Amino acid sequence: MNAAKSPAGLIAAALAYFALARFGMAIFALKPSNLTLLWLPSGIALAMCLQWGWRAVPFIVVASLAANFDGMAAATSPAHLAHTMLAAMTDGLAGVLAMHMFRRMLPGGLARAADLLPFILYVCLIPTAVSSVLLAANLAAGGYLPWSEAGALARVLVLADSLGLLLVYPAYQGWRQRHTAPPLQAHPLLAAIAAVLALLLASRAGMPGMEYFIVPVLLVLSFHTSLLGITAVTALTIVGVMASAAHPAFAAQTTASDTAFRVAALAFSSALTLLGAALQRGQLEHSERTRQQWQDAAEHDALTGLPNRRLFMPKVQLEHQRSLRSGKPYAIAMLDLDHFKAINDCHGHAVGDRVLDAVATVLRDNCRMIDTPARVGGEEFAILLPECSGTQARPFLERLRGKLEELEIAVADQRVSVTVSIGIASFTGVNDTADAVAARADRALYQAKQAGRNCSIVDAVAA
Repeated sequence: MNAAKSPAGLIAAALAYFALARFGMAIFALKPSNLTLLWLPSGIALAMCLQWGWRAVPFIVVASLAANFDGMAAATSPAHLAHTMLAAMTDGLAGVLAMHMFRRMLPGGLARAADLLPFILYVCLIPTAVSSVLLAANLAAGGYLPWSEAGALARVLVLADSLGLLLVYPAYQGWRQRHTAPPLQAHPLLAAIAAVLALLLASRAGMPGMEYFIVPVLLVLSFHTSLLGITAVTALTIVGVMASAAHPAFAAQTTASDTAFRVAALAFSSALTLLGAALQRGQLEHSERTRQQWQDAAEHDALTGLPNRRLFMPKVQLEHQRSLRSGKPYAIAMLDLDHFKAINDCHGHAVGDRVLDAVATVLRDNCRMIDTPARVGGEEFAILLPECSGTQARPFLERLRGKLEELEIAVADQRVSVTVSIGIASFTGVNDTADAVAARADRALYQAKQAGRNCSIVDAVAA
């Protein structure tokens, strides 16, 4: 059995939920003592639901109940057990809601920068808003806090739970992708951790404002490590910052010069972070443009600019799948220039290239927008014609053959003309395949050449 899917793994995740809940209560506690400014278990609950589905919910509820019981039992509410159970069930509900929103809105996970906004909105804010309102109402109804404070508490809980999701889920995704991601490099991680600790200690030892430089450090780290690495260091950093800020022992008296330095440090670190992000984005955009240029070069014929076989056949496969869904036919026409070798032999390859380019221009100028003309061989062209059968495509292809027959290329005091043979085949039904349609078009092309060239023939299967 897969260890990640086993009951032992589920129990271990529930224990992690409990441990992180108790850790948060010990470090970031609010009133009542089981409410915290950072609720990492919300991220654990999402990971559990994504990993085990509905089976994880009872384990989340039990872990939450065990973690919250002492804090809520200490209150004077006579029905504290019922309210504690409701709070635990609310935590389970939050995990399920986040799971459903995640699977619906981000089926591919956090893969692109554009995924961050839907993750924040649909996975973090909406589920936690629902659970926070329910939890705040439950606490107010149980007498743990006045109703007048319920709204303010709900807002705090939304951010605390969302922060837990934002920190834990990327670590979970990084762990899931650990076998395909580049190996973690220890040096950048250790250097970043050392820098963060130094800045944090400096900010608590008479140099307030140094903590603002932590964000640029983490940004630089994100350029040199995997998702798992940056998430782990970020989580440790946030825990350290919030823990130190919550304890009076780290409080420092600030002067006007300290305040001025903090403002300057915040402005400097913000500018540095934004500049780094902009430079990284520019580098990624340049890489994407370069990749697209190489892909276009690999998928298009350098002489004519038409798609080549590498691009043409995948387009045929896509159109075939569309025809299977819609029931509408499509046709493939294979075109071969007659006696093209003689043109090269008599006039040279430069003239032959001019002929090929002129033929490609005629194809582009006469095909529909939805058609795909391509050069698939030396003197061989092909056209994908969606939403028409072979017999429906033939009149157009005959007109195209006539235009090519009229084509003349001026060479010194001569004019070079060309004719073309055309084979046509089309999709015949659910038992057909794209490769079979292309093979029948090739067969029809052979028949056209055997029939004397400069003609078009529709394959008998598609007629």
